[in-house]
Amino acid sequence: MACRLQNSPYMLTIRLPIFPGRVFGLRERPHEGLLSFEAAPTSERGESLAFKTRKGAITWLRVVDLAVAAVALLIAGGVAAAESPEASLRLDFPTLALFAWLLMATACVFPLFALYTEVALFQWRESVKATVKAVTGVLLILVAGAAVLDPPLITAAFLILYWFSACAGGIAARLATRRLLFLTEAQGIAARRTLIVGTGARAQEIALRMLAQPGHGYRFCGFVGDGWNKPPPPSLPGRFELVSDMGGFADYLREHVVDEVLVCLPLAELSEKATALVSECEEQGVSVTVITRLFELKNPRHRPGSHGGEMVVTISNTLADERELILKRFLDVSVALAMLLALSPLLLAVWALIRLTSPGPAFFVQERVGLNKRVFKFYKFRTMVQNAEALQADLESRNETNGATFKIKNDPRITRLGRILRKTSVDELPQLFNVLRGEMSLVGPRPLPVRDVERIEKDWPRRRFGVKPGITCLWQICGRNSLPFERMMQLDIEYVDTWSVLLDIKILLRTVPVVCSMRGAY
Repeated sequence: MACRLQNSPYMLTIRLPIFPGRVFGLRERPHEGLLSFEAAPTSERGESLAFKTRKGAITWLRVVDLAVAAVALLIAGGVAAAESPEASLRLDFPTLALFAWLLMATACVFPLFALYTEVALFQWRESVKATVKAVTGVLLILVAGAAVLDPPLITAAFLILYWFSACAGGIAARLATRRLLFLTEAQGIAARRTLIVGTGARAQEIALRMLAQPGHGYRFCGFVGDGWNKPPPPSLPGRFELVSDMGGFADYLREHVVDEVLVCLPLAELSEKATALVSECEEQGVSVTVITRLFELKNPRHRPGSHGGEMVVTISNTLADERELILKRFLDVSVALAMLLALSPLLLAVWALIRLTSPGPAFFVQERVGLNKRVFKFYKFRTMVQNAEALQADLESRNETNGATFKIKNDPRITRLGRILRKTSVDELPQLFNVLRGEMSLVGPRPLPVRDVERIEKDWPRRRFGVKPGITCLWQICGRNSLPFERMMQLDIEYVDTWSVLLDIKILLRTVPVVCSMRGAY
């Protein structure tokens, strides 16, 4: 087994070529930090009943989700029609096209949020969160389709009712499926007989979880090892036992019913024995799960995948969930485009006022540092005199911030119109073009000028460069320019560590009253 590490300040990628033979599959397991390999069944018993049961449950969920989407549309349409006869359901082309659009969106979006994996069946909280996010994504696509098709039933009441109905239906479908699986798996009818190779603390932790949660579909059969790396708990003498040593592992697989093997060995031992272990399981048609939680990191986010033909696990403490990033990008583009269209008269008026009241261009273009420290051209309405950047060196002694940034409350370079634009935050609107170009997001750490980045003395604030910069952020709604620099950076890191699409929506909604109050803007 070879292990190559690629390390950057923002992401750590681990490449684990586990064995040289043909890779039969890769799937995420309910346990944290695992790589799974499905070996083609070569024994006469074939696939386990548990795999068939879960595969059937996933197929069932796909069908139910489409049915729930259709029923939610009918419910929302019926209630909306009761309030407004013009919004009634009709068998016309726009309505039928919207119905087909909805089913297609549901079929495409739900898999992006891992709603058809074992995570959706056994990790209940994650399943609820993923369902809400997926339905929200479908709703956004539905709104986009409605903007083109213009069916009469799309009203605010319809959209709210559809969202609630689809969320409730999707969550209820997974709850019912989960309980039906528990009725069989908790009785051992469809439980996967599982061995754990290794006897350390992590291996025993997983075994205890299997014994404590039989409804998750695993029947623990024992440990494989040449001795105990950690003494077993004295309270479970009959459940914690060594059923085989390493030399007799192949014989044990040959003579006993085993559905799955978990390889949980220290890294040095894993590199020596992984290929032989996986090959022996492959010969017996037994699937193998290799523990890949190799490092103790703060707030790690990881996902299995492939890179250059090799199986890898990517560990990142930034926004590594591609499914949510797709939804975030869709939200960015749709909101930015809608705002530019709605505010285009205001943008033209401000452009004209700047040109009439002050010599120089209407837009201020500056190089700022974005994702992974890439430099991009940042757009604002110009609020200062034309040569403001050249005058900054003479004003450095008057800087009122205690960190890398440069701020003066009564900056003499700001024009009379510029003070109004800054107070109302209208000067920030051209950044919507940066959002459409993909250089910025609606929500994220504010992009810093190159001058400010060069003056950051500590390394920990640099984690903010692992995400796209944004028009608004946490510190913009918690005090804006009145906050000290270090507190701004702490809030940026808090955003990176706790990010979700829901958090973005909350920040956007809280930004509106903050902008209207004009507090902390100068």
